[in-house]
Amino acid sequence: MVEIIDRAYRVLAAAPKILVFSGAGLSTESGIPDFRGPNGLWTRVDPDDFTIQRYHSSRELRIRGWKMHLEGELWGARSTVTPNPGHHAITRLHRAGRLAGVVTQNVDGLHHMSGLDDEVVAELHGNVRNTHCLDCGRGWPTETVLGWVEDGEEDPHCPDCGGLVKTDTVMFGQMLPTEEQRKAGLFLLTSDAVLVVGSTVSVWPAAEIVYRASHLSLPIVIINRGETDVDRFAQVVIDASIGEILPDLVDRLLI
Repeated sequence: MVEIIDRAYRVLAAAPKILVFSGAGLSTESGIPDFRGPNGLWTRVDPDDFTIQRYHSSRELRIRGWKMHLEGELWGARSTVTPNPGHHAITRLHRAGRLAGVVTQNVDGLHHMSGLDDEVVAELHGNVRNTHCLDCGRGWPTETVLGWVEDGEEDPHCPDCGGLVKTDTVMFGQMLPTEEQRKAGLFLLTSDAVLVVGSTVSVWPAAEIVYRASHLSLPIVIINRGETDVDRFAQVVIDASIGEILPDLVDRLLI
């Protein structure tokens, strides 16, 4: 393991700006279950409940979802989950001027909670912090909408047009947010290497960022439990806990 970490260090030390691509495996180390693992979310809920079509058609699903956020379950808006050492290591990269940006598939906001601003995080699958009307597009902080739920609106609707209200998370059947895609592309153009943490890089179109990095001949380092779809493109693949490897690796990079 020491030798492979040394190789990762040499690759990243030569890169002035590093793009971090993060997935559910980073958040599992904070206690948030992933989707596809042996104890993942898909073993307990119907994936169809995460389609935009089901959201439109099922009042029961919407009520259950807002209740989840209200009670702080999983990655909900009031979750008590906090960033782990992997998140904080990435923030240290940013503060040292070594981060091109974070492209994340996670919606939990833990990168922001660890000290990163919107300008350096592209949340390709959206987030739970904000909410919008599906009809007129008006937006609110999710905490505002949860206040409506606490006041008795089990299935809150837009006070302006009466449309359905939904968090800014991307469900199956929805397009990725244009602004977040733009930021991700900019981060890629300004990066010298890519560090994949906690992702199998198997969910499209988010995975395209890593494939584009490979086509640009950028060196890729992966820290993930288990195989990924891009192992063959990487200079270094570390099958280990992010929290055990990344903090020490970043410490070495910032000496």
